[in-house]
Amino acid sequence: MERLISIMKSDFEEFYSTGKIGRAEQLSKDIKMHVNHNEYPSYFFGNPEAKFVLVHLNPKQVDNYSDVSEDCFKYADFAEYFEFHRYYGKKHYGEDSTRKLKSSFDAKQVRFIRPFNVINLDVSNGDFSNLEKVIDDKLQLELLPFGSNNFETNKVESVKKLLQPYVETLLETITSQERDYIIFCGKVFETLLQPYIVFKEDHAFKLPKVNGGIAANDSRFSNVTLEFNDKRFSAGIAQSFAQMGINMNEYGKKCSELYNLSKPLK
Repeated sequence: MERLISIMKSDFEEFYSTGKIGRAEQLSKDIKMHVNHNEYPSYFFGNPEAKFVLVHLNPKQVDNYSDVSEDCFKYADFAEYFEFHRYYGKKHYGEDSTRKLKSSFDAKQVRFIRPFNVINLDVSNGDFSNLEKVIDDKLQLELLPFGSNNFETNKVESVKKLLQPYVETLLETITSQERDYIIFCGKVFETLLQPYIVFKEDHAFKLPKVNGGIAANDSRFSNVTLEFNDKRFSAGIAQSFAQMGINMNEYGKKCSELYNLSKPLK
């Protein structure tokens, strides 16, 4: 986590003093896809020492094409900025919050993570207590901390070498602690993690639909063993996490079963 914190501090200080982040601006030019260089980046949410790690590509943000930020003094200092992300769930869904808005994405995470039985979630599916816990009691990492409205994942193959430094920071952060579950969300991670995969077992299955019947299309999950800095560790790639209309309760249950039943190479 030390490397990530060092990067976060450097970006924060640059953003605080100039209203933008140079490496984000350069990344947009290099990969020919827009990411915001003039908004606060989000590297993680939740507990850096959590046993359950969920990885996403980058934060969802409205594309901002201004040269510099108009809100670079949102946080008094780096400590406040770090704590905001560490206790994001508490600030948005805790007892001292307004408890008026529920993110559909966060509710989706509750349904997916519940079957893994690693976070003490209540029986209710959408209460604010669960929303708070599902954020603050796991570690959510963003491969790219810079937000955008739509990252064109079909172009990743052509720019994956440019993204490797971000992948390495991500893997170093993950392996800085002992983890029980590491799940990468999205098919794009098959491409990005390919240099580090030493074992891969793919699964395709049809899930029950929310309103009855069986889905026409397959859902997918892969067990992988990754090797990074002479460390081998097990993980999963949830290719169908963002699939529209998927029964997330059943998908989480199936992914949990496959993660625990499969025996990747150690």
